[in-house]
Amino acid sequence: MKTESEHRLLLDDVLAEAAPADFERALLDGTLRAVRRRRQRQHWRRGLTVVGVFAAIALVVWRTLLPGTPVKVIRPALRMVSSRPLPPSMIVTTTPGSVAVVASSPKKFVLVETGSIMDPFKEIDDEQLLALTGGRPAALVRQGPHQAELLFLNPEDTNGFPVQ
Repeated sequence: MKTESEHRLLLDDVLAEAAPADFERALLDGTLRAVRRRRQRQHWRRGLTVVGVFAAIALVVWRTLLPGTPVKVIRPALRMVSSRPLPPSMIVTTTPGSVAVVASSPKKFVLVETGSIMDPFKEIDDEQLLALTGGRPAALVRQGPHQAELLFLNPEDTNGFPVQ
C-alpha cells in the first residue's frame, strides 16, 4: 500500500502534466470567491429579513395606534310625515246588547251515537241464489273460478217477477 505522501506525489505529477503552472492558485482563488459570495448573500438575506420584520411590526403598530382617516357618512335627507284624525264616518263603533246570545242547557239535546258496520252485505252461495228464483227456470253459467252469470230461460223473467 502507498502512504499518503505517495498519493500526494502521484496527484502532483498527474496535475503537473495536465494543468498549467498557476492552476492551483486560480482554483484556490475561485473557491475563496465563491465562499465570500455565499457569505455576503447570507448576510444580505439576514439583514433583509430583520428589516422586513421591523417593517411589519411598525405597520401593525401604526395601524392600531394611529387612527385612520374618518369615513364620511352620508345620511339620507329627512322626510316629513304628517297625520290627521280620521273622519267620524270611517270609525266603527259597537254598542252593548246589539248581539243576541243563545244559551243551551244539557237537558235540551239528545245524544245520538252511530257505529260502522264491518260487512253490511252477506254473500250467498249458488244454492241460495237459485232458491231466490222461486222455482222459475234459470241457469247459472260459470265463466271463471270467481265469475258466474244467472240466466233466466223465460224472457219475461229478466225484467223481474214477484217473489212468493
